[in-house]
Amino acid sequence: MKLQVIMLSMYVIICIPIISSAQNVGIGVTNPLRGKLEVASPAGNITIASFGNAGAAGISIDDNNPLIGFNNYRNVTRKFMSSTLGYGAILYFESSIGRLRYNMAANRGTQDQDLSNYQSFWTIDSTGNMGLGTIVPSEAKLQIHEPAGNTQFIAAAGSNLPGISTFVPISSPSIGYNMRYQGGYKFMGTGYAGMWQYSPSEGKLNYFYSSTKGLADGTASPVFAITIDSSGNLGIGNSVPKAQLHATGNVVFGSSSVVPAVGYKLSVDGKVICEELKVQTSASWPDYVFDDNYRLPALIDLQDRVSLQKHLPGIPSASEVYNQKGIEVGEMQRKMLEKLEEAYLYIFELNQKNLDLEKRLAAMERSIKPCKVR
Repeated sequence: MKLQVIMLSMYVIICIPIISSAQNVGIGVTNPLRGKLEVASPAGNITIASFGNAGAAGISIDDNNPLIGFNNYRNVTRKFMSSTLGYGAILYFESSIGRLRYNMAANRGTQDQDLSNYQSFWTIDSTGNMGLGTIVPSEAKLQIHEPAGNTQFIAAAGSNLPGISTFVPISSPSIGYNMRYQGGYKFMGTGYAGMWQYSPSEGKLNYFYSSTKGLADGTASPVFAITIDSSGNLGIGNSVPKAQLHATGNVVFGSSSVVPAVGYKLSVDGKVICEELKVQTSASWPDYVFDDNYRLPALIDLQDRVSLQKHLPGIPSASEVYNQKGIEVGEMQRKMLEKLEEAYLYIFELNQKNLDLEKRLAAMERSIKPCKVR
């Protein structure tokens, strides 16, 4: 055994036992067989090695669960190294369960102050699962936990640039596109943003979008657009769909250049085929034609108007149909039935006149006496 004498000052001399065995050097160990340099601390609550300048942040090594301390060491309790106010962290291996953990102190401190209130930031367990924000990543190879007020994951080309994020505000798992969540919805980069959000309590998948552009870190105000409920119903502009497809706004079928027709819910650029079509109209059905008070135009007047206008009164002309780009099917059916019922009234009237003529003719025939031939 050799004794190395180190003079710390004019009056203090410390003797450190250095033991050499087969060219291995041991400090605090009598038989250094584990490596060329083996350092041990007899007490399990004392740091066995510390590296760094005095009064500055450095690293320490403990043997109580193999541990590396950053800006901290252990002397009964764990203490800060640096004389400058700062944080401390540890990376240690729990050999009994095969888990590597990284913890950081919740508080800052200066040299020799106690370091406490560790928070576990990430871990790798014995199966190779990694946990961020959890020390028990038993559900996936990468498991991330974060309070509801923050985004759990971001994939982007860089800070303040558009990308994809995941977050869970108010227990609703969400995927954001150029949108993240940090106590509120925010743009990741300049431009528009959108997100898909699932509500487990309602069983609905909803899509929201930003109607205006925003700047990086600016407040985003999501606007509802689409929902798919637990029955598979799709709602467009409607969060409570009552059918497989339920849209509350205007719907267009056809080329991308077609715009919705003003005043119509459905615009189709092309032909429509179906086995049955029902038109529900709120206008009065023309049974009023058969009412006793209905004023039927005189047939001769009707003939004059048709001869002049070249179409039936109350029925749109060819030019009107062209200028209006079509006809209202329900309204046209009503008008056509009105004209058909009026035609029946004319037929009834003509038939009555015909019957009257037949009666008069029969009466005239009975009043004529046959002539006798001599």
